[in-house]
Amino acid sequence: MSDYYSKRSLALLGSGCCLPGAPMDSRLLLERIRTRFGVPLKGAEAVARLLQVETRYVVRDFQAVREAPRPAHSNPELAAVAVSRALHEAGVAVGDLGYLIGHTATPHWPIPSNVAEVAVLLGFEGPFCEFRQACTGFVNALIFAQGILSEPGARPVAVVGSETGSVFLNPLRVGEDRAQLVNLLQMGDAAAAVILGPPSRGCASIESVYHGQQSSRGLAGLSLPQGGSANPGCAGEVLEFHHDYEAIGRSGLDLLRAGLNSLPKAGLTPEDISHFIPHQASGRIGRHLRPYLPDSAVVVVQAERVGNTGSAAIWLALDDVRRTLKPGQRLWVLGAEATRAMYGGFMYVPG
Repeated sequence: MSDYYSKRSLALLGSGCCLPGAPMDSRLLLERIRTRFGVPLKGAEAVARLLQVETRYVVRDFQAVREAPRPAHSNPELAAVAVSRALHEAGVAVGDLGYLIGHTATPHWPIPSNVAEVAVLLGFEGPFCEFRQACTGFVNALIFAQGILSEPGARPVAVVGSETGSVFLNPLRVGEDRAQLVNLLQMGDAAAAVILGPPSRGCASIESVYHGQQSSRGLAGLSLPQGGSANPGCAGEVLEFHHDYEAIGRSGLDLLRAGLNSLPKAGLTPEDISHFIPHQASGRIGRHLRPYLPDSAVVVVQAERVGNTGSAAIWLALDDVRRTLKPGQRLWVLGAEATRAMYGGFMYVPG
């Protein structure tokens, strides 16, 4: 097994996020599915307790079997708000950006790219690109940004991860397919963004970017097989994610450990890290990871409040915690993605 590692440093100039609507707790969500659609949900409360996702934000109201996002809560709209908030904190105007990078597994539509719509909403007239990737899309976005920002005179780069996966669920299937019940109770919608620049003394930084994969060890743990060129016939259906949650449970910890194994490349050990952000798979992720970390380490888990937000998860957690870090502390990100057993992350150092 080999992975990518880079010592290049980037300045983090600002961050921002967007959560759609009001939080919906699991009790209300399950009651709505039962009463609105008449679906028996045997054992649903036990699954909710197991996942420990108490609330999440979603772009739909679960009033109909097939729903698009509410007005102002489409994927590009969430992403544009997140970028705008990050720009505001960074003190950077949208016209000063040199590049806009998006990553999502639940785009507004197949083409044009989701980030193209984000650019329109922002009034951004520069170049953009998109990674059609979920929970480790942030890593490839960083690697791409490293190349852009290595050029002399490079202007800031915005990176935004966004998901609106709640629309890819048929409420009528939740009672008969346990995987769809897990999707309902585990996932959340969100967008989060960062503004990056060339290294700058005294500025918060992102460094030690690493990325790898273990795809040959098994089939995809999460997939959306309908709607692509291999299976274009999806008229009238509600597309849904296929979720092998048992396989993910068996292999997910290996991906997080692979991220810990990247620490020596930065000349560090777990004892050198004050905070860890694992992929926000569930509210229990910190408990699973704790045996591999020093007792003094803080494990940042917000999944119990927002669910698994896929592409937005790492940026969302970083935006939540980074302003509380003190000089001299280090944060290590342990990203993991079930679609094809990918892992990756970076180190964040406060300014």
